[in-house]
Amino acid sequence: MNRTMNSIGWKYGLMAIIYIVLNYGISFLLRLLVPNFVENHTILITYLMIIFTVDLVSFPLIFLLTLKMPKAQIEKKRLGFGKFLLCVLIMYGLIFVGALIGLVFHGVLTIPFNNNESSKLVNLLINSNSFVRILIVGVIAPIFEELIFRKVLIDHVAPKGELVAILASGIMFGLFHGNFQQCFFACFIGFLFAYIYLKTGRVIYTILLHMTLNTVTSGITIGLIKWFYKVAESIGLDINAASSDASLYNVAGAEKLVLPSMALIGWILLLFLIMIAGLVTFIVIACMKKIKINRAEEDDSFGKQALSIIASPLMWIFYVATAVLFISEYLPPIIEFFVSK
Repeated sequence: MNRTMNSIGWKYGLMAIIYIVLNYGISFLLRLLVPNFVENHTILITYLMIIFTVDLVSFPLIFLLTLKMPKAQIEKKRLGFGKFLLCVLIMYGLIFVGALIGLVFHGVLTIPFNNNESSKLVNLLINSNSFVRILIVGVIAPIFEELIFRKVLIDHVAPKGELVAILASGIMFGLFHGNFQQCFFACFIGFLFAYIYLKTGRVIYTILLHMTLNTVTSGITIGLIKWFYKVAESIGLDINAASSDASLYNVAGAEKLVLPSMALIGWILLLFLIMIAGLVTFIVIACMKKIKINRAEEDDSFGKQALSIIASPLMWIFYVATAVLFISEYLPPIIEFFVSK
């Protein structure tokens, strides 16, 4: 068990290190050599970096590094359309819980220090081309992320037990996102996707689930926010500067915001209801003991499987590498806050 996890740890740790070095190294060089180009093409550079670092470097690297490791022979089964929709429902329920937890951690590390990186991310998505955003975030990214954290990872860890494969897949997927906004819900849906892959042997199902989530977010949710911002801008209203309802009433043409506001609020309410329904469904299924994690007689106990996630020394190469992502996300604004005092 520890030998397998150590092998996974240094391989995925190396992948994470190269991913970080490429991201920060290329960004630094571009800002140094062509600062004006970076300033004028931030969105293009961001999307190209995603494709290069994850799709063209990380996936081929981890595929080659794990090529000679023993693989599980997972029996292939059909999921069925009804069960797929059930998985979508549960996915949103887990996202709800994970997002709430992440919101607390993220808020503690950003709000007191005037960290507005979250709004910068939203603005980046809003200002990007819809087709490009949906293609890269909604379609391409899920394919390679599922291949890295489900297909490759689970195939090589599952021989040591389903539980350790599920835990490794979810935890490593969550940490690789590098921020608390996404970490916990990515971790939870990572557990779900890992379970689905183990029970069906078909990564196409988790890819489709992942695509559903990302496409809905990058397409519908961001699209409605973009519509709202566009209308607000057309009437000369700065949403970020609006500090009270009175400021909205004083803007000429504010009635134009009624339709996009209602659409956005209605959509958020619908998502909220879906999330609650999904969470209740998951709790009911869990209470009915319908979630079965198999363990062959020769497998280590569930306790040993879970412990191996942290007890294998080389796994910490990956943990430390991804910790750098979190530190670089939250520490600079905190330092800047105290220095400016």
